[in-house]
Amino acid sequence: MGSTDVGLSEVGLSHARALRLDCEWPVYASSMRRATETVEAMGLEYAAIDGFREIDYGPWDGLSWAEIEENFPAEANAKLDDWLGYSIEGAESWSMFRSRVATALGQCELPCVIVAHQAVNSVIRQLLTGEPELGFRQDYCEIVKLNS
Repeated sequence: MGSTDVGLSEVGLSHARALRLDCEWPVYASSMRRATETVEAMGLEYAAIDGFREIDYGPWDGLSWAEIEENFPAEANAKLDDWLGYSIEGAESWSMFRSRVATALGQCELPCVIVAHQAVNSVIRQLLTGEPELGFRQDYCEIVKLNS
């Protein structure tokens, strides 16, 4: 989805309502609807942080990878060759995105709960543990616990 600001589907909303989190930590969420609707469905108080928005893929936002490869074949190949280094024109570069997420993380009281997106969470994990961003995978509504 990238920076396309869509809300949760009914299935997503039901998954979010089923999540249970019992802790005393502060909760922060991306300011995007799919994150705020998730944390609200969980019944948690939170602070929205704009810096935890998902990366902006520019003209690729909202497209599947198959659609990107079909409509932007040369650019898709360039991205595959250098995932973190290449950005299509009009998209947010990985270095700018990483800096934005690091700044947002610096606003948080740790330990905490962060409700965000896969690319955001991959950067947070890298910042806290040193593990590479590209090795991170996350399912929808998955709770990821980092031990740093």
